[in-house]
Amino acid sequence: MKQLTFILMEGIFSLCRLAPNDPIPTWALSSNFYTISKTDDELSVVCESQYVPAEIKQDGNWRSLKIASVLDLSLTGITAKFSTALANAGVNLCVIATYETDYIFVKQEKLQTAITALQNAAFIVQQ
Repeated sequence: MKQLTFILMEGIFSLCRLAPNDPIPTWALSSNFYTISKTDDELSVVCESQYVPAEIKQDGNWRSLKIASVLDLSLTGITAKFSTALANAGVNLCVIATYETDYIFVKQEKLQTAITALQNAAFIVQQ
């Protein structure tokens, strides 16, 4: 596989938790990026913080880096390589996989540490 490139996305994001029986929130749909997951335990929303109402349980101040490649779903070890580099640098992350690629979310205060760790692990990061 060729060298992976991460692209820093614009925006500050929040990870939100709603009750599992709550309806899908329309406020999230205004975000340029959002993802919604429902389980028996919760309805989880990730979107730009500016659209999240104050009363919603959320963890904010996340930045996103998108892998700028279509990832074949049969590939193995991609997430392990970048998550290990970040873990070794003391950066916690949230990974969201889509059909075509992955997005990683890191806290704003750890963003530069994350970028440096990815670059040191032979990834390209475009800011």
